[in-house]
This record gives sequence, structure tokens and C-alpha cells, in this order.
Amino acid sequence: MKTLKLSGLIPPMVTPLDAKRRLDKKGTKNMVNHLLNGGVDGIFLLGTTGEGPHLSYAIREELVKTVCRLVKGRVPVLVGITETDMDDAVAFAAKCKAFGAAAVVAAPPYYFKLTQAECTAWFTEMADRLPLPLVIYDMPAHTDTVIDPSTIAKLAAHPNIVGMKDSSSIIALFNKFRLVLEKSDGFSLFMGPDEAMGEAVLLGADGGVCTGANLWPAQFKAMYLAAKAGDAEKVRRLQRFTTLSSSLLYGLGQGQGGFLKGVKCALAEMGLVQNVLTAPFTPFAGAERRKVRAALKTLRAELARLA
Repeated sequence: MKTLKLSGLIPPMVTPLDAKRRLDKKGTKNMVNHLLNGGVDGIFLLGTTGEGPHLSYAIREELVKTVCRLVKGRVPVLVGITETDMDDAVAFAAKCKAFGAAAVVAAPPYYFKLTQAECTAWFTEMADRLPLPLVIYDMPAHTDTVIDPSTIAKLAAHPNIVGMKDSSSIIALFNKFRLVLEKSDGFSLFMGPDEAMGEAVLLGADGGVCTGANLWPAQFKAMYLAAKAGDAEKVRRLQRFTTLSSSLLYGLGQGQGGFLKGVKCALAEMGLVQNVLTAPFTPFAGAERRKVRAALKTLRAELARLA
């Protein structure tokens, strides 16, 4: 029997930083209130969007402790514990539990590409040792390990592995995950990419863990609810908006971290966080920031038409 059932919209929250790259507590409070007011069903900290691997352990712990205190149990708080050392991951998970987190999320250890047998062994040992339920994070673009559907089917049988986030961006692979998980009672399957969440939930996903929900939580939640209700036309309209948002904002920066620049700059323009990223990333300024402002103007006009 699974220890936790997760579903709905669980945004991978950005990590607000101040000018000295310390945790911005005002920005953190702003983001938590913004997400909760948007109707989210959980908050995921220290994922890719949260710049988790680039943060010091001190800031990671401070963020988890602060967010759990602000959330006060209203929704589950999930925390990324992706590490290259098992003991470090388990130790951090114990601290997250003490702070009030409900579950942890882990991708395969990065640097060395794992075989499927190694992947199964890693997550099985981790789940055996963790003090919190585990969600597996399939993120091959950053780990270079693709988790096979057959591997997920094996891991889903573990009582302490409660779900997975598919960030492969391959809808065919998602459908294979969905197929092998049909008889995995209590196991949750989440879509990662913004552009596929509505379609995925219509097809049977349990929810989405989408970057764009940092900006538009109410719209992503409305899309989730429409998909659960089978309202394909409403999903189509909202999916068009969320895809337009990612198209206008994520492609303004170069490299794998480029999307972060667009997201944090947009959130800064909204008055929610400071426009500061972890090293070595530099924030948008000048012409790039003007492009973000123009994108937000376009997106707000689109929202008005949706209303």
C-alpha cells in the first residue's frame, strides 16, 4: 500500500534570491502566496526550475524550512534530493521531513550514465532508506539516463515509491509509461513540460509539474480541472496559452539554463521575486528584459481574451 497519493498541479517553484545570492525571504513568501492563491495542489522545491543543483546546502535547507513554515500543511511540499551520493540524499531527506516536507523527488545520479539495472538498484535502495515517500524524476536532458517503462513498472511496485515526473518531452514515451502503470494502484504519473500537460491529463496523467505554473498557476490549474472533466475544447484554449507563454519566454536565453532567465525575469516584472539567478547564470537586462516585458504584454492580452 502506498504511503501518499499525489495529484493535480504541483509547480516546480523557483528559488528566490537576493542581490548577494542569498535566499530572498520576501520573494519566497510572495511565491508561496502566489501559488497557493492560484489553487495549486502542492509545491515542488529544488528541481530544475528551482536551480537545486547550483544552490548551497545551507540555502537548500533554509528554503525548505521557510516554505514549509509558510505553507502550514495546506498542500504537500515536495523536495528535490537528487545527489550523486546515496548517504547525502538520505540525510537531506531526513532534514526535509523534520522541516515538514511530505515527499522527496530524485532523478538518477548525474555524471555517469546508468544502465537500467543500476537505475533500479539506485532507486530501490533509496526508497528502502528514505524517511519520506519518493517520486522518481525522469529528466534525461540533465542526467543522460533515460528511464525505461519496464524499469518504472518494477519500481512502481515498491511501497515507498509513489510516483514519477516525466520530463522526457516525448509523448510516445509518456504513453508507454501510462500503459505499464495501468495496474500500479496508488502510483501517480505527472507530466513535466508545459506544452503537454493538458493533453497528458486528458490521456490519464495524474497532474502536471510545469515551470510555467510559477507565472500562471490559476491558468494551469484551470487546464488540469478541464482535462479531468474531459472538456477538450477548454483544454485546447488553455494549452494554447501555456504553450505561447513558454514559446515567448523560454527561448530568449541560450543554453540549458536559458529558460530560467526568462522565467525569473518575468516573475521580477510581476513584482514577485528579484531578477537574480545562481552562478554562473546572469539575468536578463536591457534589450532582453524589454523582450520579456513585451512578451508579458502579449500574454496578458491573451488572458483577457480567455476570460
